[in-house]
Amino acid sequence: MNSTKTLKFLEEGDFAQNFPEVVSFLLKDHEAMRDLMDKVNSSRLVPSVIFKHFKNLEALVKSHMAAEEAALVNPLKHHPKFKDEALESYEEHRIHEHIFFGIRKLKAKDRKLAQMKIYCEMLEHHLKEEEHDLFPQYKAYFARSSKRKAGKKFIRVRLKTAKPKSRIGALGR
Repeated sequence: MNSTKTLKFLEEGDFAQNFPEVVSFLLKDHEAMRDLMDKVNSSRLVPSVIFKHFKNLEALVKSHMAAEEAALVNPLKHHPKFKDEALESYEEHRIHEHIFFGIRKLKAKDRKLAQMKIYCEMLEHHLKEEEHDLFPQYKAYFARSSKRKAGKKFIRVRLKTAKPKSRIGALGR
């Protein structure tokens, strides 16, 4: 199903009424990221395969960050209860982008591999923070209709920003 058909499907019939909440999509992406991080950290894989998995991780993280910011972080920046958490999340996303840029610039394979593994540790910390701090508060505070609306926005942005290899997690593979 192409992006246009998928977006139309999201708006129609029973599915639109029972659309999943944004946190369920965020968690699916987190699971896909962890699968890729396991591959990046694998001692059984050759560097060329690890580089490929890291490239896929980068594509997924970038698409996920864009969708998370549009659906969750930006709206929460204006909410007194969530402002600090949202601003911290936004700034952490900028740091992720900066690290990706630095890793892409490296020529030395050993340094690149080391930094990719360190990045995975940082990403894991970020995911745990969201899952243990932000998501439970968000789920408890907002109405189901708001969380479903955010879920639709998340999927729309993921579909627009996902490269073929990052169409995993919330997007299904």
